[in-house]
Amino acid sequence: MSTAPKLVSVSATTVVLPRKAAVRPRDRAEADRAKNSPHSVVTLPEIVAEKPEVAAAVTRLGALAALGAVVLSLGYGAYSAYTASRDAFVVPTILSPSSEAVVSTKLRLGELRVERVRSVAELEGVEADLSGADQALTRLVDLKRTTGDAKSWHSKINSQRVHEGAADVANLSSQKQVLSNMLAEQTRLTQKAQKEMESGLISRSDFMRQAQALSQTRLALLDNDRAAVHGVSTLQETTLAQQALQNGSAPQSPELVTRQEQLIRVDLEIVRLDSEKRAKTAERDALVERIAQIDEMVEQIEERPLYQAIEKDLNLAFVPYTQLPGVAAGQAVYQCLWGVVWCRAVGTVSERVPGEVVQPDPWGSATRGEYVVLALTDYDAAHAKTLRIRSWQRDSRPVNAASQVSTR
Repeated sequence: MSTAPKLVSVSATTVVLPRKAAVRPRDRAEADRAKNSPHSVVTLPEIVAEKPEVAAAVTRLGALAALGAVVLSLGYGAYSAYTASRDAFVVPTILSPSSEAVVSTKLRLGELRVERVRSVAELEGVEADLSGADQALTRLVDLKRTTGDAKSWHSKINSQRVHEGAADVANLSSQKQVLSNMLAEQTRLTQKAQKEMESGLISRSDFMRQAQALSQTRLALLDNDRAAVHGVSTLQETTLAQQALQNGSAPQSPELVTRQEQLIRVDLEIVRLDSEKRAKTAERDALVERIAQIDEMVEQIEERPLYQAIEKDLNLAFVPYTQLPGVAAGQAVYQCLWGVVWCRAVGTVSERVPGEVVQPDPWGSATRGEYVVLALTDYDAAHAKTLRIRSWQRDSRPVNAASQVSTR
């Protein structure tokens, strides 16, 4: 029988020698003393060397462990590749009050507020113009109505004057007849008094009284003729004025022409003010609509997350359009080692920010996309180069709106 040492295979990487062959004589004595000692420790190679069935079990366990490690490694690699192929890769961004987008939003908001103040001032001016136009139109309409009433009043007055003038002319004619008779009678009496004075029947003073009475009668007759001429002239003028008032084709009096000119000017002023009022009304409606649009735009800006970054830092993530499908509020955000392995949840997506943004994507190429607001539980993740959004798996946990803004 050969005395060569025997090798016992434990595993692919372990070789166990028999105890007697593996231990040198000097070491064997020390081993015996350690074995006889009450505090001696039996090592695994000793057990394996003494019991072959244990060696086989250890071999199988080691093989299973190695196989399990390989399977786990392959499974984790496959899972990592699967999630990486379905996750959305994004670039975290911290918006501060000094960021370009925030400053631009603040400037735009300031411009809108200035524009609103200017529009309100213009609206107040237009309202004042409309109020003045309404008052002017009211006064012009009253003036026009008063002018029309004055025409009717003049027509009535002229008609009355025509009747009075005709009566005066008739009375003057009757008075002339009476004065003519009185003149003839006084002439006869004066001639008789002159004869009696010449015959000495009456004194000269009596004759002079008769002669004076004759002169007064002649003067009264002259006054009657003058009054009759004036009455006829007035009657003719009044009759012509009445005809002009009643018939438009009749010759117009200067007073009526002046009144018609005034009416024409009033009508033109009414037309001008009415046209100006319509233009001012349209301008007022446009200003009211403009103010409403400005208010709506300001409200939209104030509702956007960028408005929150005017006072505090805001955690965002840039999502390229190629990664954007499926990204919505409530989805989990992960930070991974090298962007691929050892992923851990660092927060959720709070909301999407409408509006296109151009900046470098996770791979360094400038591209177009949108921002999403992040509700981070680990604020250090905002400094990572790349984050991943699990766009195919929605987080059912409620989003804490207060965590959108960084409190650092």
